[in-house]
Amino acid sequence: LKYVVRRGDHGSVCKQCGSIARACCRSEKLVLAPMSQMRTQSSRMFLFCSMWTAFVLGLVGSAGFADAATIQGELPQSEDFAIYVGKFCYDYTRHGWGTGDPDEDKGVVGEINITVESLSDQPLPESGNLILLVFDDESSHWKSARRKWSSSTCQEKKDDASLVAALDLRTATRSATYGIRIREHLRPRFWYFTFASCGMDTTNLPIRYTIHATNDMHGAEKEFSLDHMGLLQVYELFTVGFVITGSLTSWASRYRSAAQDPPLREHPYIQLLSIAYISSGASCALFLAHYYLFMHDGFGSLRIRFLAVFAAVVANCTIYLIAILSSSGWAITTATLPNRRIFLCLIAVVGCLHAWTELQAENSTDQSTQLYSYQGSTGVMSLILKIFVFCWFAFQVKTSYEDELHEKKRRFYKYLGIGVGTWAINIPVTVILAFSLNPWWRYKVVVGVDIATRFLGLCLLSQLLCGPLSPISAENTFRLAETHEVSFTSFNH
Repeated sequence: LKYVVRRGDHGSVCKQCGSIARACCRSEKLVLAPMSQMRTQSSRMFLFCSMWTAFVLGLVGSAGFADAATIQGELPQSEDFAIYVGKFCYDYTRHGWGTGDPDEDKGVVGEINITVESLSDQPLPESGNLILLVFDDESSHWKSARRKWSSSTCQEKKDDASLVAALDLRTATRSATYGIRIREHLRPRFWYFTFASCGMDTTNLPIRYTIHATNDMHGAEKEFSLDHMGLLQVYELFTVGFVITGSLTSWASRYRSAAQDPPLREHPYIQLLSIAYISSGASCALFLAHYYLFMHDGFGSLRIRFLAVFAAVVANCTIYLIAILSSSGWAITTATLPNRRIFLCLIAVVGCLHAWTELQAENSTDQSTQLYSYQGSTGVMSLILKIFVFCWFAFQVKTSYEDELHEKKRRFYKYLGIGVGTWAINIPVTVILAFSLNPWWRYKVVVGVDIATRFLGLCLLSQLLCGPLSPISAENTFRLAETHEVSFTSFNH
């Protein structure tokens, strides 16, 4: 048999081991792998990661996002429809409340400007009405209407609404524009925008609507719903953080590379870690660009947001991939994956489902004040997947720790398990924190915690893979610096 023998701490080659060559060499702290397998393993894993990235890109490419202070669209072309189109959270103020002057600007926290126009030259039906229904988040208004939305009549929806406006498009301009001033003095409040056709048949009559909501008390950030305010500063902070830590990790890998051949930076885990840093930094920078544009027009850029979400999904999946692969001992203790096909198939399935759940959460239109991503069916699936990945990781790292004989690598597996286990606590903590927060705080807190835990996870992996406990050496970087042909001859007792 022809094997590549890479010298371990003992620096010797097993001789005359016969049929128990593998067991003998393992006891001598040597790692054996077939030469052809060692040459192709790294390229196979690179191909797998490339195919996975391409799949995620295609999956995200089919998604659209509806997160804007300016909401646009077309109404259904049918009779007696009722459609929810969006929501916006307004701040509140006690200043100027109760002065008795309804025209006074004091106490006004924001505005809603609605424009509706017919895109057809056909005359609108004389019978029936097209109405705008605006609800606040009180239990007697939107919460009551939402529970019976599909079965309630047009009049019942009107009774539950906070504001009802009949939209008259039978004018010469075939359009209507309305302005609404919002006053809030008790607490921040979500407002929900809907349209309904009460007896008017709009078949073959395309009607476009535009709703522009603003928080006028917040100056440059007035385009932001209150539950999104502050995210601009969060993305600024972590864009800088990912750039600095990624640069330090790259420097550390190059610094240690001077002492070994092949260089540390060529190890697959260092390359995957670099991908995770680049993706995380790019995601934060792209979200930052999106929000800067959002500040000026209430739209932002859907293309930039799409790329930001894609980069975040790639970063998260790469972290999970590093954790799962390193817990199995691949590229650390052994060059082969146990049950390679099943292993890679499971990683692909979990990664695809994770990407799908994340995209569904981003792409969904949230009609509830209380709904958090883990409450819906998609969020529950995402939570189950993350728990499954952690259990899978815990089982593998325990097995690798028990099977490993090298003391330094045993310490690596020990601290890897402790570190990733502690990092994984962020999932239940985030869920508990989100359920305990008010709705106008929930989204930005959850997003901030998610980015912070990703940042800490990458810092943890950088310390483990590039620090004193790193198991990476010249013997497991997948470049064959030295090969030996070892002949094992059997002998009779």
